[in-house]
Amino acid sequence: MNPAINQFVRGVKEKMAEADAASGRRAVELQAELSAYIVRQTRNLVSRGVPVAELQDALRAATGRVEQSYAPDADKPGEETGERLEPPVSAFTVFQPLEETVIAGFASGGIDGPLLMERIRGASNSTALEMTEGLELVLSDFGKNRLLCRVITGGEIVAGSDGEAFMPEYLTVKEEGCQYLVSDPAVFKSAEEVQSLARLLEPFDRKIFFKKADIKKLIKFGWLEGYDLRQVKKEAQYIIDELWKECTALKEVYRRASEQRKGMLIFAGCQGAEGDDCFET
Repeated sequence: MNPAINQFVRGVKEKMAEADAASGRRAVELQAELSAYIVRQTRNLVSRGVPVAELQDALRAATGRVEQSYAPDADKPGEETGERLEPPVSAFTVFQPLEETVIAGFASGGIDGPLLMERIRGASNSTALEMTEGLELVLSDFGKNRLLCRVITGGEIVAGSDGEAFMPEYLTVKEEGCQYLVSDPAVFKSAEEVQSLARLLEPFDRKIFFKKADIKKLIKFGWLEGYDLRQVKKEAQYIIDELWKECTALKEVYRRASEQRKGMLIFAGCQGAEGDDCFET
């Protein structure tokens, strides 16, 4: 095996072992460090000509898994979490209030990709959330309220005058010392839909949220699939508390966009520590 890959795998195993030995918030911090390390080193090795497939095979052979962020101490030796190394990073969804005129200008060809990127970079009111799958389940009352499902999902794919989807590759969005590597097509919700969704979210207070956020249902509906159930139950209050924090942030970004009569640009990304080389544009 390539010596550089050997060194990379050793680093991953060491950081994974640290995360395995931790619990609570410290485990989450160590998992974030592990994800950032993998992203950074993968980018560096690929730039040196190492195939991504070779890196993934080496990691899979060495570890057989990637530790989960919200189930510290989830695995016993020889057991698998059910998650594979494709890709071994923390996924985020970014919500960015944006004027409809900007998206319309891009669709008509009046604004090109680089200028659209510049407009997005110039906005400082983005919100990045990590637990959107679980959040969608709670907000929609586990699929019963289809309207609230659209707070997280839906929207029109942003496309230029040539019909090609806008891919904000390697766009860096900074928030609280982290950066997010974006690689999926962006979608956009109109200002009218944003206002409607903001009104639906407004009465969703802490009391309602905690009544609906049932950890057993979250397990049943598959959001926590692959996690050690004993550890999930042990960390249940922490998980629900974190979901509520994200719900509060989501309500706030929709409230701001609604008050400013803006639409909402939504795109997926990966987490890394601020200053990581792999997040340079």
